[in-house]
Amino acid sequence: MTGIRGANGLVGPPLTGIRSRMYVAGMLENTPENMAAWIHNPQSVNPKTGMPAVGASEQEASDMAAYLYSR
Repeated sequence: MTGIRGANGLVGPPLTGIRSRMYVAGMLENTPENMAAWIHNPQSVNPKTGMPAVGASEQEASDMAAYLYSR
């Protein structure tokens, strides 16, 4: 089983291969720094985004970005 049981909504694309995409959030150059900024505070990039603010600290967001770019 993958994902979260009972979660059926699809808002954004899968994160598989995110490091090879041109943009983060559809508008930022795809860099680890921009990915971390997007994870840390998505509404600062796009106030109308469907991505929730997950409450990640800057360090946690940086760690998450590093993980995504390592896949």
